[in-house]
Amino acid sequence: MVRAMILACAIVTAAAAAAAAAAAAAAAITQNDYRYLQNQYALTPESEIIRDLSSDEQAKLHELIGDPSLKECPFARDRNVADFLYEAHMRECSVWALSHTGPQCPPTSDRSAEPGKEVADRQCNACHLFGTFEAPSFLTLAREGRITEQGLADALGHGHAMSPIILPPAQIKELVVYIRSLK
Repeated sequence: MVRAMILACAIVTAAAAAAAAAAAAAAAITQNDYRYLQNQYALTPESEIIRDLSSDEQAKLHELIGDPSLKECPFARDRNVADFLYEAHMRECSVWALSHTGPQCPPTSDRSAEPGKEVADRQCNACHLFGTFEAPSFLTLAREGRITEQGLADALGHGHAMSPIILPPAQIKELVVYIRSLK
């Protein structure tokens, strides 16, 4: 059922993509876009990932958020936006790493969460930074408020698509601190 919905969304998306691209090419991020980014990803105009977007990237993000071909397929829009944001995040990390030693990506403002962020940067971000169809985002996990060290250890050990991921207990604890800091 989900595959059929995804296929239908992909067909609609391909048919309308050229028209949407032309219409949104000159657009910047709007207040509606910012509301979406805040609700879905806890991103604001002041978020580093948003601030660092070029005007072309802002136009592309606006296009992805407002793509009329995806009105009936919000999960496809969310996936497209998440992929775009993840690529922007990885570019940000690459640029940062050129002039810094140590962590792969810029540190979080919450120093107590930094060790867990480093674990996430190495092991988890590809799926959980902004989420996938199968993997909830770290923000979703934080908002649900149910993440525990034991629950995370169990999920990593055998209830997880990438299972088993072996992390020492100290890193599991650090990762939980990081995820909870995202509320």
